[in-house]
Amino acid sequence: MPLEVHYKNDISWDAKTSKYVKPEYKAEADHLGHMLMIIGVPEISPKTIKEVITRQMILDRLYPSISKHTLEEYTEIFSRHLGLEIQGRWAGTETRLKFATRHLKSVMLDIDSEVSK
Repeated sequence: MPLEVHYKNDISWDAKTSKYVKPEYKAEADHLGHMLMIIGVPEISPKTIKEVITRQMILDRLYPSISKHTLEEYTEIFSRHLGLEIQGRWAGTETRLKFATRHLKSVMLDIDSEVSK
């Protein structure tokens, strides 16, 4: 099953026009949908927003090439997409420890491969 990003509950989505209030929010929502898959959280809600930001900042530290934002910028970006959900095979939930371990193993394999050359 492919990843599906659901906009209808996103607070930036205008249900009357079936469009985002600003055109650039559509691309931003699509990017965030894929990011939710990577971090193992199925939605951005008041309950999950701090965890979403925490996991994004963990990724920023592990993978320096990813564009980084400040805590305030992440809070602004994710807050304007409260209600955004994903569904699909990769839309599961995982604990923060499992998430961090999965990414740290990837970094360790990259380093090991580089050292073993």
